[in-house]
This record gives sequence, structure tokens and C-alpha cells, in this order.
Amino acid sequence: MSSYPNLFSPIKINNLTLKNRGVMPPMVVNYGHTNGSVNQQVIDYYGARADGGVGLVIMEAVCVSPEGRGFPNMINIYSDEYLPGLKKLVDRVHAGGAKIAAQILHCGRQGNPMVTGEDLVAPSPIPCPVVQAMPRELTKDEIKELVTRFADAAVRAKEAGFDVVELHGAHGYLIYQFLSPLTNHRTDEYGGSPENRERFPLEVLAAVRERVGPDYPVIFRISSEEFLEGGLQIEDTAAFCKKLVDHGIDGIDVSGGTYSSGHSVSGPEDKMGFYADNASAIKKAVENRVPVIVANRIRTPELAEEILSEGKADMIGTGRTVICDPEFYNKAEAGKTCEIRKCTSCLYCISLLLGGQSAKCLYNPLLGCEGKYDLAKKADHPKKLVVVGGGPAGMEAAYIAARRGHQVTLFEKSDALGGNVIPGTKPPLKDEIGFVVDYLAQMVEVSEVEVKLNTEATVDQIMALSPDTVFIATGSTPILPNLAGVDNPKVVTAGDVLMGKAEVGKNVVIIGGGSVGVETGEFVADKGSKVTLIEMEGEILSDIPLGMKGALLARVGATLNIKLSEKVLEIKENGVVTDKATYDNIDTVILAVGYQPADELSEELKQAGVDVRIIGDANSPRKINDAVNEGFIAAYEL
Repeated sequence: MSSYPNLFSPIKINNLTLKNRGVMPPMVVNYGHTNGSVNQQVIDYYGARADGGVGLVIMEAVCVSPEGRGFPNMINIYSDEYLPGLKKLVDRVHAGGAKIAAQILHCGRQGNPMVTGEDLVAPSPIPCPVVQAMPRELTKDEIKELVTRFADAAVRAKEAGFDVVELHGAHGYLIYQFLSPLTNHRTDEYGGSPENRERFPLEVLAAVRERVGPDYPVIFRISSEEFLEGGLQIEDTAAFCKKLVDHGIDGIDVSGGTYSSGHSVSGPEDKMGFYADNASAIKKAVENRVPVIVANRIRTPELAEEILSEGKADMIGTGRTVICDPEFYNKAEAGKTCEIRKCTSCLYCISLLLGGQSAKCLYNPLLGCEGKYDLAKKADHPKKLVVVGGGPAGMEAAYIAARRGHQVTLFEKSDALGGNVIPGTKPPLKDEIGFVVDYLAQMVEVSEVEVKLNTEATVDQIMALSPDTVFIATGSTPILPNLAGVDNPKVVTAGDVLMGKAEVGKNVVIIGGGSVGVETGEFVADKGSKVTLIEMEGEILSDIPLGMKGALLARVGATLNIKLSEKVLEIKENGVVTDKATYDNIDTVILAVGYQPADELSEELKQAGVDVRIIGDANSPRKINDAVNEGFIAAYEL
């Protein structure tokens, strides 16, 4: 019997039966062809999630009109030419045992004119503060045309074999732009009162329902709150959802926020199951007449089961959860929850999208490469492998190599696996990064890698094992700048501070404004220290993607005294001298100026005739995703 009886019970949407309550919500990943058609990468990506046991896959938003696109490789559905690829995608998802929905949308003012080559359109000429381009106000004839385009798209979805169509009425896209009083300032029958602002989405629903018939499931995604002053609140959207049901919708998919306010994808500062209470309010408003889906920060089957058992929602959307681990549902149903690769809510995937790139995951190297590697296939020639270093690169390499049939021994000089990830979990709101260590250490264990902790590997120890190959994954060490006074006892490294190996006084200077310096600054400020952070460049956090900066900058802006374009010249007994100022009465100076590779073995091993490969920070200090990807590829190609 399943430990999660509600999660793994069937449910119906209209006349469609789903095998469980798990939903992969729509998330743009930007894998399609630039012409908007489905390619093999898209098919492999969704197919892996279907194979992973989810009940319903809601495909990322597909665009109903050329001027409504928002991403370079966004999938289109506004022409029959896109049907062949969409049909192949549907067939692949069905072969994996899941049902599939097409989410149809028009981006409106949140489109991308650089992608479309056309002017943006919207209910009113009010630019999105994120996109910033001024949209043109739609005429009433154009509104009628867009209603028809949504209906045409729904018909194509049905023809392609999609089991469900979802209307994207959330996150500040066109339908939501009509709903919100902040983006709809029209004075005709499509603006003003709530009834007028609801006219366009209800017309879209009516047209879609007429074209696809009464038995075809149609659901609606709604932002339950706008999170902006004067914007829509849960009371408004709950009342509107009741109208949707009265007009024939078959399900409500609950999310929140817009480009302007955020919260469509929550970070670690938000509570787990962020929208469960809003889903509950909507479920009560619609009087349980249709299923209600809720998503956002639901990363464990335990939380999913709790939300279902408490009646807050009928179905669970696990978006980044299945991006991080497509096998989430299979593992949960089989009782292997300890092997789930848990999403860290780091927003790395979203940050890449905001930069116009395709989605990648912090520590799932197969994301977007599902058709490129076959982990079920064993290596043709199993080898004896020694991995030196138990950070993310070493653990990933050891686990993948063992899974491929190689005999693996891993040396780690400390008493625990994790490497430099461990101090990275200490700053405020960073504890979830520890999931990387938890998962990789667990997979190293279940893969039966021989782990030697508290053992600093020597060449003699390695050679005694007669390895075919050695992976050097010994990580990196902090750079000590060439500064007068750097040997002062009051000078410590960020890593030692985070690990509790160095005491910190009341007045602190941090040298270095990258992510390590800023997060360490927040860590010591949270403990009561007064922190001045000095960065020689013109900005801080230049080492992380734009989308990951916002929340951190908002938090530290008021707590850290940040000095930009200022170069440290000397560290004195009780102060720090820069090219612009002198900071006196300083108790502690924390160094966070970067890392250098720590590799003391590779040359001697190479001279002994050993096949040596240097991976992760031992090769070049970078980020977790670089280390994991490098470890994966090295092990897979062994």
C-alpha cells in the first residue's frame, strides 16, 4: 500500500481519468526550434517526465498568435504547420503513461518584440516595468480576432491529440492583463467594472468550449494574487473562478504573481506550499465542482499528501521538482523518497531563461539532455576508478561511474562528503543548497561506492589500488591577496567564518563583493556585526545570473555598507586602507576574493603513467552546476 494514498489515487477532469494527482505544471524551458516548432529535445524532455510517473503533463505555454511570443524558442500553435511536431510530442508522453495538456497563451505586453519583430499589444497602452516596451492598445475588432485565435489553437491542440487544453490566465499575460485593474484602463465594454474586465477571458472560454465540445477538458490557470497595491486579491480571483465554473471550465490551476510583482516562481524566502491556502479559498468558492490544482514550493511527497488530505487542493503541481528529478513520482510511489533529487529553489533555471538562454538545473545534468545519455546502459569495459575529493564533482562522478558498472573508490580528507558546498549552506536562506549534498551522498551510498573518509589520499595509496583512471576532484582553496597585513591574526577567510572556525568581532570589513562575500556579509550581519563590504569593481554579485540577484540584493541593501569601485591597499592592525578611504576600529577582516584550484596529485600520478582527469574546482573554480556537469560527463565517458 502506498505511503501517499491521496497522491496516488485517480481523479477525473471532465471525462478524462488521470492515474494520480501529480501534475507537471507548464514551465517555459526554451528548447524548441527558433521557428516555434517542436524538436527532439522537447520530446525527450517531456517524455522523461512522463516516464517518471506524473499523471498529467501540462506542456509549457504555446503561442496562439505571432505577435504574442515571449521567448526565442517558444513553441507555437497558431498554424497547422506546427501539428506534426506536437503530435509526436503527445505520442511520446502517452507512451510514458501520462496524459498531456497544451497551455495556450498570448503574452500581451509581456511579449518580446525582439523575438516577434512586431509591436506589443495589450488591453491598454501601459508598459510592463520588466519588459519596458510600450504596447499598443487592442481595438475591439482585434480582441474578437484574438478570441478566435485562442479557439483555433484549442482545436489544433485537440487535433494533435492533447487530452486537455489550459487557458493561461495567470502571471500577467494577456488574459490576466484584461482581468487586472492595473493593466486594463479601457473605457469600453472590456474595461472598468470587474464584469467588463472579465469579458475577454469569458469570451475566450466560450469560444474554446464551443469549438472543442462539452466533453473535452478545458482548465484555466489563474494568478490567485497579484501582489501589487491596487491589484487583484484572492477574494477577486476566487469570485472569478466561480464564474469560470459557471461558464463551463473543468478545472482551476492556481498560481500567483506577474512579471511586475514576481512570485510566479517562489524562492527560498517563501514558505513551502506557498499557494495552498489560496487554492483552498478557490476550492471553497467553486464548491468542489471542479478539481483545483496548486503548485509552487511543493517538493516532497509528504507535503503533497498533506495538502491533499487537508482538502486544500485536489491535484498537486510539482514544477521545478520534476525539472530537478523527473523520477519524483516513481520514487515516491516505490518508497524511495531518500533518493529524490530535491529542488533547492535556487532559481538557477529561471535566471537562465530571463537571460534568453535555455533552462538548466543546478544539479541535474540531464536536464535538456535526456536523449543524449542512457544511464541504463552499462559501460562496455568496466574499469577501476579512484576519485579523490568528495565535493559535488567527485560525488557525481563516483555515483555515475558506479551506476555504469565501474568499480569506484572515493577518498575524502574530511569527516563528511560535500566539499565547499557545506559552508555555502550556512548563510541565511541557503540551507536548502544542502539538498545537493544530501542527494549525492545518498546516491554514492546506494551505488556501493567505497568511501574512505578522513583520508587524505597519497600517490602511494592510490597506486596500491591499481586504478585504471583517477579523477582529481580536490576542489579549491581561498585566494590570499598580495596585501600588506594579510597575515594579521584578525584576517580570516569567508569559509572559516561560515564553518565556525574563525571568530568575528563587532566591526567587520569584507574584501570581495561576489556571492561568497555578500552571503558571508549577510551571515555575520545576521549575528549582530556591523559590516562594510568593499568591492573593487562597479557592482556586486557579478558572478551569478541576474535572476538570482534580486532577493539577495533586496535583503542586504539595508544591512551591509557596500563600497563599490574601491580597491583595498593595506590591512592595518585595526583598520583597512583603500584608494578612497580608511576604515578604523575594525575587529575582523574577512577575505572573499575568490578561489584557486587545489591539485597536488595529478602531475605525480601522470608521471607514474596513470590516466588522470581533473574535474570540478580542481580544474577551475566555478559553480555547483559546473562541477556536477563535469563530474557527470567524465564518468559517463569513462
